[in-house]
Amino acid sequence: MSGRSFRIGRIAGIPVGINPWWLAIVLLFTWELGANYYPSLIPHLTPAAAYGLGLASVLLLFASVLAHEFGHAIVARRRGVEVEEIDLWLLGGVSRMSGHPKTPQDEQAYALAGPAVTAVIAAVFAALTFLLPGSVHSPGRALVEYQFEMNVVLLVFNLLPAFPLDGGRVARAVLWRRRGDFVAATETAANVGRACGYAMIGGGVLLTFGGWAIGLWLAVIGLFIVVAAGAERQQEEVVAAFTGVTVTALMSAPAACLPAGITLGEARAYFARYRYSAFPVTDAGGRAVGLLSIEQLERAPEAELSQRRVSERADRDPQLMVPADTDVAQLLEMPAFARTGHAVVVDDDGRPLGVVSGTDIQRAIRASRLGGGARRQAG
Repeated sequence: MSGRSFRIGRIAGIPVGINPWWLAIVLLFTWELGANYYPSLIPHLTPAAAYGLGLASVLLLFASVLAHEFGHAIVARRRGVEVEEIDLWLLGGVSRMSGHPKTPQDEQAYALAGPAVTAVIAAVFAALTFLLPGSVHSPGRALVEYQFEMNVVLLVFNLLPAFPLDGGRVARAVLWRRRGDFVAATETAANVGRACGYAMIGGGVLLTFGGWAIGLWLAVIGLFIVVAAGAERQQEEVVAAFTGVTVTALMSAPAACLPAGITLGEARAYFARYRYSAFPVTDAGGRAVGLLSIEQLERAPEAELSQRRVSERADRDPQLMVPADTDVAQLLEMPAFARTGHAVVVDDDGRPLGVVSGTDIQRAIRASRLGGGARRQAG
């Protein structure tokens, strides 16, 4: 599970996951707040109470981050964009969506939904600081004031015009509305985002050498923005390049198939002979019923190789079987393809015509960069 999120449940029908790095951040912030922040703020606070306040502060803060992401997700879902999952990870939270905004108004609506939720949360904690009894040094008031301050920081940070932060997405929506070109708007917003990211990295390095520990954190956030902005721009360019190109143009054909009734041990011979990384699995009628990857076969215990059938181990997600007229850009947005990196192209009767993989698409992208464009190469 290292580096990957594990699911903890569903809220409003949306899966919620936690990245292992999130646990490390919880421990780090709990220690920092319990060892330094609260003891310096509240005299005579016991270590147990200080660390308890630290843990409560971190969990409440991440609850605010989760609410922020649900603001995005709920509005996006109402605007026709599917939400696959919400993850809590190293730098806060992220909503994983399949699909893209249909209009600039859609993009702007769900980009602003998260900050709107954060603004409401900050206002609630601000009101509580006036309503709660006790001095400024009381644990309850200190906890509430910390939540108010951190939500204000989150609000300001997310509204920076650094794509893919919320402010950057709002900027892309404005550019998209003015230019009428989603890809060009993405490129401009991504360039601004990368510039902001590099500025954060530079500022973070200077602060770190000046003895400010927060500088390292600022540099890490800047690096994330640089990488994420570049990745998002590349993704939009690929989607634009392959819009109108069908999967048959890129698939490897004909498809070599695994009969569903053979054992996993017998399937090994197919992988050794053809050197493919995945095979369609077909029933007695020759129809595709699943996909078996070499990773699935490698994970099978030795004792199961002679006993279990291929059909028992194969991934039977219906999304992995796509019609021949499926658009490559549409395929790239499918969660099943993102998860496995493969899809079986089938005819009207469900029989495999070929297999399209992430490698096939990357090969087409590299060829298109040599000249002629992705459409010409694929066609």
